[in-house]
Amino acid sequence: MKKRWWLAIGVAVLAAVAAGVVLALSGGGAGAQLSHSDYARLWQGTHIGESTSAVLARWPKTPYQHYTDNLKDDCFEWSDVPDVHRNNMPQNLYNLCFRDGVLRTKDLF
Repeated sequence: MKKRWWLAIGVAVLAAVAAGVVLALSGGGAGAQLSHSDYARLWQGTHIGESTSAVLARWPKTPYQHYTDNLKDDCFEWSDVPDVHRNNMPQNLYNLCFRDGVLRTKDLF
């Protein structure tokens, strides 16, 4: 009976460790908030014509919004850090829209 108990504990610990590793490798963790400079660098390094996978691999895993626009493009939007001088509204909104697996438009609001 004692052996089964230790086996169950071992399996539970291994499952917890495996889940933590998967979350860490997939970017599923909360992570640190990017600064305005970080977003500006990402924006400058993102170019029309790049593949969706290449672009999204560099940007934060969870966008502010993910939607389909009126042109049926697959769009992602990220909000910059809050600005106290603008009533804590984001400094910028970074909008990237893809069609057929390629970045078609990028807009900064």
